[in-house]
Amino acid sequence: MSNEERELLEKVYRRILMSRIQEQTKAEIRHPTCPSGIIMLSSGNFMESIRKCTASIIDFYADWCIPCKIMEPILNKLSQVFAGKVLFGRVDVDEYPQVAAEYGVMSIPTTILFRNGEEVYRVIGAVDYNTMRRYIEIYLGVKP
Repeated sequence: MSNEERELLEKVYRRILMSRIQEQTKAEIRHPTCPSGIIMLSSGNFMESIRKCTASIIDFYADWCIPCKIMEPILNKLSQVFAGKVLFGRVDVDEYPQVAAEYGVMSIPTTILFRNGEEVYRVIGAVDYNTMRRYIEIYLGVKP
């Protein structure tokens, strides 16, 4: 291999490395680290929270609701699988009915998927783990 060929290969290699570094930096800016676990939301921190992360899942629930209790462990497990990539939050509709009304929540549980602070999909009722995981991957474009 001649010196010219070696220099050309090194240039190409450096360009590839630099483009990968730039792509990683852009990805980190687009997907800031989201808090882990499930965050309890109120009217005071709702908007700030869903805008903090690119992808958010908000569960509207009530303590007396049996299907809501079915969704809780499913969302807990998903919050662990998607830790740092998706914000998981819960809003108690009995404590914060104004937030539920603002988003047109008429039945509980209602789980809303947000991308960049905008609603992209809504799930009414309880669904299983695999279904909710597919919704996250399809509608939010996030992989574990």
